[in-house]
This record gives sequence, C-alpha cells and structure tokens, in this order.
Amino acid sequence: MRNFIISVVCLGILVGAWAVFGFYSNKTIDGYEQALENSIIKAVETQQWEKAYAEFQALSQNWHQYKKAAAFFLDTQAINDTDYSIAKAKYYIKAEDVSNSSGELASLKEQLVFLHQNESITWGNIL
Repeated sequence: MRNFIISVVCLGILVGAWAVFGFYSNKTIDGYEQALENSIIKAVETQQWEKAYAEFQALSQNWHQYKKAAAFFLDTQAINDTDYSIAKAKYYIKAEDVSNSSGELASLKEQLVFLHQNESITWGNIL
C-alpha cells in the first residue's frame, strides 16, 4: 500500500508540473504571437527597422528564457527549429529585407502556435 501511495504522489507531481508548464506556456506563446503580429511584423512592413530589431531582440531574449523550461516538456527538434527561425528572422531584419523578414516572422508565428498545440495535453495528442 505504501508503494502505491508513493506512486500516486509521484504521478500527481508530474501531472501538476505539466499542468503548470502548460498554463505558463500558453500565456508565454500567446504573448509572443501578439508581439509578432501587432508590433514586429507591422514595424517590418512599414520599414521601421530600429523598432523591429529592438522588439525582436527582446522577444529573442524572452524565448531563450522560455526555452530553458520548455526543454523539459517539449520536443527538442521543435525547439531547435524555432531557434533556427529566430536566428534567420533576426538577420533578415538586420539586413533590412522586407519580404524575407516578414515571411520568416510569419513562419515563426505559426511555428510557435504548433509548438504549443502539439505538446498540449489534449485527447488528440493522447490518442
């Protein structure tokens, strides 16, 4: 009976940690999406390069903080792919390339959406 109780407590801790991360991840990814859509992509499209670079730099730094926690719960390949997109977008913005910057930023936004959706605890992901 004692082993059973220990097992249930451990399972509860794991599920609880995953639920807390899920809430944190949802909030964080939504913030990234809003920043990309409402601020960074618009700054790139209107060629406000300094604003776009500064805001994207802030998003990139936040991503690297988020990535430390996400590495425990999310697929490493998906995290690496997002890192590659962030690096490409950063240099497209730095090069002041409107089409590649906006395209890579839109791609990054969708990657972030799928990153969170594919790892969420839902019936579709469980089955």
